[in-house]
Amino acid sequence: MRKLKELKRKARLTGLLLSGLGLMAVSPAFGGDAGCAPSCVPASNPCCTKVFEDAGDKLAVELERLTAECCAPKTCAPTCTTDGCTDPNTCCGEEAGDDGDCCSGRLTRLFDDCDGCGNILEDNGWKLSGWLEFGITFNGNRPADNLNTPGVGFNQADSQFMLNQLYFVLEKDAAANEDCFGWGGRVDLLVGSDAADTAVFGGPNNTPNFDGTWSNNDIATANQIGLAMPQMYASVYAPIGNGVTINVGHFYTVIGYEVVPATGNFFYSHAYTMQYDEPFTHTGVLASTDLSDNISLTGGITTGWDDFENQNNEWSFLGSVGWTSDSEDTSVTFAISSGGENDAFGGTSNLTIFSLVAQQKLSENLSYVFQHDHMFYPNGDANAAGVTAEAYGINQYLFYDICDSTRAGMRVEWWRDHNGTQLGAPGTNYYEITAGINHKLNSCIQVRPEIRWDWADGSDPWQTSNGGTKDSQFTVGTDVILVF
Repeated sequence: MRKLKELKRKARLTGLLLSGLGLMAVSPAFGGDAGCAPSCVPASNPCCTKVFEDAGDKLAVELERLTAECCAPKTCAPTCTTDGCTDPNTCCGEEAGDDGDCCSGRLTRLFDDCDGCGNILEDNGWKLSGWLEFGITFNGNRPADNLNTPGVGFNQADSQFMLNQLYFVLEKDAAANEDCFGWGGRVDLLVGSDAADTAVFGGPNNTPNFDGTWSNNDIATANQIGLAMPQMYASVYAPIGNGVTINVGHFYTVIGYEVVPATGNFFYSHAYTMQYDEPFTHTGVLASTDLSDNISLTGGITTGWDDFENQNNEWSFLGSVGWTSDSEDTSVTFAISSGGENDAFGGTSNLTIFSLVAQQKLSENLSYVFQHDHMFYPNGDANAAGVTAEAYGINQYLFYDICDSTRAGMRVEWWRDHNGTQLGAPGTNYYEITAGINHKLNSCIQVRPEIRWDWADGSDPWQTSNGGTKDSQFTVGTDVILVF
């Protein structure tokens, strides 16, 4: 019986992933169909979330179960009592104060106090949320080492189901009342194969510490389930000027466009720039404020790249300045990190990276993003004293909103490992084109199929099935994100 249940579970996961790949073939963005079936079909009750019927009949039972749980109102004094929300096609999210999002507050509601109709988290300004991300990627080269790297990451394992992120966020907004002083904070906990990529790797004597050693993150294999805490900081807010927020602790970087949390990206795979020449996290103090309705400013000091403790008692500057037009159709952000890091020869050298991200809304449905990164690190090459580790590139993104539930996108990237310090092949130019779709099956479940072509000018970095090498590779992948 247990074996039968396991087979059914795997069949459901496989069906959900394959339905994502199927979207690539039937989507209006790739097939030329101007129409789009809505993801929510109103029934007698206008507040509803209906499973996207074309996702596959085999998924109906599982999706209805998830939808029924998603649509459960607060356990205290539900205001929607017509049918008690037992119908999976009926959602009481709006009546329950969830802004129409059936997934909002699902974890927070676990802390309802039905005797007094309160909630221990909400009553104190806290919120608990999270998501589950899993996926699979197929490599046309069928590499002997079963890896899609370099380039394709965090979905680097070929033809294997990956539990990328089981992610939890506990947070309190320090600026909930903009007219008063306030305090708050945030803790992120990540379980999954992305933990090893996200955990810190720096520290005294270049040895990992904090979550870098949890669950063997420092020696993790490509598909190893790990545990990491990429954010853990306290916040204070002061109603000075347009408001000032100060975060103290361990937090994500402000560099670049793509981020670690799966819900913050369009694509399943990541760009070269994010993986090979950007920091993921910092530890330190970071202040942010809006100088005006158009200009925002962030600045502070950190222990460096992906460190928890300071490596060498030298501090780095981390900051950004952003401008947004009055219409909010145009924005430009410049960010920089610069400071001393332990170099390849036992000394300390300055490691600097800056990024420029420009976003432009071209029409009601079409938007464009441009990103440029440049990283410098003298004495960063262990094979050549005095040589500067240098990497730079350009990413371009184009997104088109097909309908409320479906969005198509494309990423085109050129990235150069100038002296080979990042991937071991000096002067190599790496290119990739990725096309994909984001489709919401309902307000809880999102599928992100993609196709990707990588090639290199100057080396043959990708492995083939017989152990040889090749200057290109083609991958097809999809993941599923369940928000709760």
